[in-house]
Amino acid sequence: MIIQEGEFAIMRRDDIIMPQDGRKMAVLLGFIGGFIDVYSHMQFHSLVATQTGNIILMVANLGQNDFHFFITKLFSIFFFSIGFLVGIVIKERAVTAFWRLYALCPLLLSTMFIPFVENVNHNIWVALLAFSTGILMLTFSGSRIESEPYTILMTSGNYRKMLQFWYEYIVNRQRTAMQKRRAINYSLVVLAFIIGALVAAIVYDIFAYRAILGVTITLLIIMIHYTIEIIKNDLTLYNV
Repeated sequence: MIIQEGEFAIMRRDDIIMPQDGRKMAVLLGFIGGFIDVYSHMQFHSLVATQTGNIILMVANLGQNDFHFFITKLFSIFFFSIGFLVGIVIKERAVTAFWRLYALCPLLLSTMFIPFVENVNHNIWVALLAFSTGILMLTFSGSRIESEPYTILMTSGNYRKMLQFWYEYIVNRQRTAMQKRRAINYSLVVLAFIIGALVAAIVYDIFAYRAILGVTITLLIIMIHYTIEIIKNDLTLYNV
């Protein structure tokens, strides 16, 4: 399918599952979502992906007159928003399938350098991580796990859909393989998020602030997997 947009012909394939819509990508992104927020909470007392949680914690900080951590969360919300808007610009100007790789670079570099740069104000790292996570959020917004839309980096909506599909599969006398697959898909995303959170907590107790390299490694796996799928399916010139 070809969609004319501005100067460029944006082409999309309808005959295959796009790289960003596969199970592997959903699981890896779910893992990052759980990992990065647990790490950020333990290291910076702030979240960088789940901004709803930050808003709630900010109100709690105000009630406790804890203005230091209030400011940290405010930084996260502000720079996440800026990153999300930058992600929109990147997406609008994309002309090949590799635009998602470029959009992942800020988070890759941020998580790569944190373990090796000391004596930096926490708010600076929170700002960089939140900005990069905002770009990541936009980059994979609208992604599907096979045929079903899901939310990356957070799990509330995915958890509700998991319960819904398992309920429909269990109570429906005319069960279908598709119903079961949908339930399993959402279960995988939720489980990946939980595992990411658990791994972050365990690794942080061992390596402290260097534990963020877990996100770096996962991002590299995502980038390699995405690149392989793009080349294998001849999607280089497609804005997928």
